[in-house]
Amino acid sequence: MYPMPTQQGLQQAQGSRFQLWIAPDQALDVELIEVLVGNPMSAEYESFSAAFALPEQWDLPQALYRLSAPGEEGWLLLLTPVQPSADRRAVLQAVFHSRKAA
Repeated sequence: MYPMPTQQGLQQAQGSRFQLWIAPDQALDVELIEVLVGNPMSAEYESFSAAFALPEQWDLPQALYRLSAPGEEGWLLLLTPVQPSADRRAVLQAVFHSRKAA
């Protein structure tokens, strides 16, 4: 797996497509629709969330999923359902909380 994404990296990728692996041989194309700043526990940390809209007609439960940019290995993330997007697509959210890069 690749190093965890940064807030800045995901903000730059907002609107991009990622692959959400729901089985070893099956991935869905999802869209990164929002990156929000969170509330870190101290100035040494960063906290943010990233919301991914699923394709129409898909609805998935909270679970560990592999999420990747096309052609990359990606990350193993806990994704949780949140409020649907404005166009009514189901949305899964990842929350990140880690030490800031030096």
